[in-house]
Amino acid sequence: MPRDLSLRSNAWRRAVTSARLPLRCGALFVLVLALYWAARLAWADHLSRSPRREDRQRAVLLAPGDATFYDRLADKIEDAGGDSLPVLRRAAELDPANAERRMRLGQRAELAGDLALAERSLLDAAGLSRLYQPKYLLAGYYFRRGNADLCIRWSHAALQIGAPARDISPVLNLLDHLLDPPGMAAEGLREPPAAARQFLTFLVGHGRTAVARELARRLSQSSTSEDLPALLAYCNQSLADGNGQAPTEVWNALCQRRLVPYQPLDVPGGVSLTNSGFDHTPIGSGFDWHAEGAPGLRSVRFRGSLEASFSGGQPDDCVVIWEYVLLEPGARYRLRQQSATPSGLVWRLFYPGNGPVWGPLEADLSQGFRSPAAVGRLALVYRRPSGSTRLSGEVSITGLRLDRQP
Repeated sequence: MPRDLSLRSNAWRRAVTSARLPLRCGALFVLVLALYWAARLAWADHLSRSPRREDRQRAVLLAPGDATFYDRLADKIEDAGGDSLPVLRRAAELDPANAERRMRLGQRAELAGDLALAERSLLDAAGLSRLYQPKYLLAGYYFRRGNADLCIRWSHAALQIGAPARDISPVLNLLDHLLDPPGMAAEGLREPPAAARQFLTFLVGHGRTAVARELARRLSQSSTSEDLPALLAYCNQSLADGNGQAPTEVWNALCQRRLVPYQPLDVPGGVSLTNSGFDHTPIGSGFDWHAEGAPGLRSVRFRGSLEASFSGGQPDDCVVIWEYVLLEPGARYRLRQQSATPSGLVWRLFYPGNGPVWGPLEADLSQGFRSPAAVGRLALVYRRPSGSTRLSGEVSITGLRLDRQP
């Protein structure tokens, strides 16, 4: 190799060797610094979980840029009954895109009387999050401030988001204090089906079936299996109140949509009984059969006939099954069945009298009767005849019909 090339190569190697030392030192410094901060953050995290407030205060000093450590310090301050507002404000400043921290700050600010900060924080949270909770908190805030218009607006926003996945009854309770019952029903008509069925359940649970009628009717027109429990509960309560027309509309819609396996009721057409052939296991709601489950009644089965098993230990007076029937007030009807009825079993009709009290119609249904009301309860009742032993064994009833007479 020429001498000048050899000299150049050696000089290059010396230069590279000389440069490596500061690079290695720099890399070592960066590594040590990273290890230091990792250890410092780990220690701060450990202190922030301490039960001592002083340790949590040291944590935020060690890592003043971590919003989580401020949240944990605020927890300890609140546990002691102190003012956590400055700490929560700092946490929100460090993490401005976090809706949860804005909500917490808003709630704490309202408790502290800083209403401007509370409103601003809750509005920021609602803007940052598409979830239910910020909207509900805003609705509650405006409710407490007496601002009905904004409470209704944010309640509506919460209902649009929250209904499919969660219980929205807290929002409904707010609206219940701001709107009269017709207003509640009208608000429910604006909502998607998931919210509308919770509106319906709320109104029924508060005994407001009359004002829920249009809401139930509209929901039944597009009902799915998810709406069935709410609609059946509406039918049950309306019928118990002695109202036959409104639940009939809903029930017939459920029949037409095949959500219940029956043909629609039609009083003028003579269809007043549901599941009269005992072909379907009853759902125990609406216009279907209800089984009482009396002691001593071993089983009630539907197999194209009503089959009941009596142990002989049943009470002297008990109801085997019953269902609501639609009737035309003043019209004459006659109840028929294909099979004979054992001694002690008799069909009776009860009709709504004064309020929730249903009175018995004193008539032999098999000989014909005049309907006292638009809706009744047809019940198979066991009454032990005087001087006889209790009924024991299997009973089968077939061919039940309720005919309208001229």
